[in-house]
Amino acid sequence: MHSLVYLAFALLLSSTLVSTSPITRRTLTGVQTDCKKGYFALTYDDGPYEFTEELVDKLDAAGIKATFFVNGKNWWDIKTDSNASAAIEKAYNSGHQIASHTYSHADLDSLDAAGVTSEMTDLEAALEKAIGVKPAFMRPPYGNSNSGTTSTLNSLGYTVVTWNVDSKDYETHNLNDELTNYKNELGPITGPGGIALEHDVYQQTVEELTDKAIEYVQGMGYKFATIAECFNSQPYQ
Repeated sequence: MHSLVYLAFALLLSSTLVSTSPITRRTLTGVQTDCKKGYFALTYDDGPYEFTEELVDKLDAAGIKATFFVNGKNWWDIKTDSNASAAIEKAYNSGHQIASHTYSHADLDSLDAAGVTSEMTDLEAALEKAIGVKPAFMRPPYGNSNSGTTSTLNSLGYTVVTWNVDSKDYETHNLNDELTNYKNELGPITGPGGIALEHDVYQQTVEELTDKAIEYVQGMGYKFATIAECFNSQPYQ
């Protein structure tokens, strides 16, 4: 009898725990900047490029899944360059999240609703051809997403995500400066979770910063998550 009572209690507890943080398909309105408490998302913009596959191997070896906010035509063109589509496929097949960073890295706030829609749907078509999925998350280039832009993106089924930790790897390419930015912007684990901005198009980011960032974040006590996991949401539409 005691064992049956215990089993029933365990099953009830298990179902309760699952129901508190379900993985659902939902679009969050507005612009999101923080991961859930206790978690940290490594994110990389502007790829794919020649260092992307090396980064995937490094992250896989560390047992960490990141989020790649990819472009259709920025450093590489995924419609015409087989290396570009292969890099995205490798990241996706390794369990990393693929998210949108627009087709051409346009400043969306400079476009009307039709222009914003075109930037998103052009990349959708290329990604569906390469990996068979349509992202549910996007990051606007330069972090620019005013209320009109955000409303259009939300209407297309996208949750808009920026960051709260900017490594500024695009600016310094200096490890000490980048780690200082981490230390200045990543708060204690008792506060909001972290979302970091890096770029897989830079060799120094892939070969130096990533290792040290992982070491620092783990030392702070955070657990790593993809952007979708930050919000307990499905990564694709």
